[in-house]
Amino acid sequence: MSHHMTEVKDLHYVYPDGHKAVNGISFKIHHGESVGIIGANGAGKSTLLMLLMGVLFPCQGEVLVGEVLVTKKTLPGIRQRMGMVFQDPDDQLFMTTVYDDVAFGPRNYNLEEKEVEKRVLQALEMVGILHLKDRAPFKLSGGEKRAAAIASVLSLQPDILVMDEPTSALDPKSRRRLMKLLDSFEHTKIITSHDLDMVYELCDRSIVIKDGEIAADGPTSKILVDADLMDACGLEIPLALQNCPVCGRKK
Repeated sequence: MSHHMTEVKDLHYVYPDGHKAVNGISFKIHHGESVGIIGANGAGKSTLLMLLMGVLFPCQGEVLVGEVLVTKKTLPGIRQRMGMVFQDPDDQLFMTTVYDDVAFGPRNYNLEEKEVEKRVLQALEMVGILHLKDRAPFKLSGGEKRAAAIASVLSLQPDILVMDEPTSALDPKSRRRLMKLLDSFEHTKIITSHDLDMVYELCDRSIVIKDGEIAADGPTSKILVDADLMDACGLEIPLALQNCPVCGRKK
């Protein structure tokens, strides 16, 4: 289904201070794939996400979502099809109630209020926080804020979910609840994270970024057990696989 495909072609981005953050990255992500983008701090993961979402625009190369080139002119349509959940939910929640935060996107696209209500309630039900719809976002727990931020994206009914460090700062129970939620979604998922155990469990494919370039791209089950590759890229194999007969790695 090419209309759901995300394609990056020879992407380059240099910050004004001369730092080359992305250096010739190319890949395709097809409908229904769950892809982890991993790498050490400063590898270029966050810059890559901002280029995918049109927050930044490349110095060279192009990003296509469903065969539509990401430009300032096409951004409104792109952001209906590709929704991003930021690392810090407080960057995404700014209204007086959870309901209004989740309704903000559909209202911004001038949908009728009846349709807005339908989407909001459906999104809140999907993430399991319908009972919190009238609560102030700042009174929610970290896990509840994360769920509300995801609902605010789901209300736009995107084809592709982009998530930056979704399990960051969550306690173990909230982390497990979020992982179950993400695993239940049929959306295409693009996830950047240092939580490699989560990536190993949720993502069938992993792209390893090092110094703004792709160091490896393939099945997560093969990439994350490659101790030499992980070490060369400033990473470690998932804790769940250490001391395990599959990879032979010892703590």
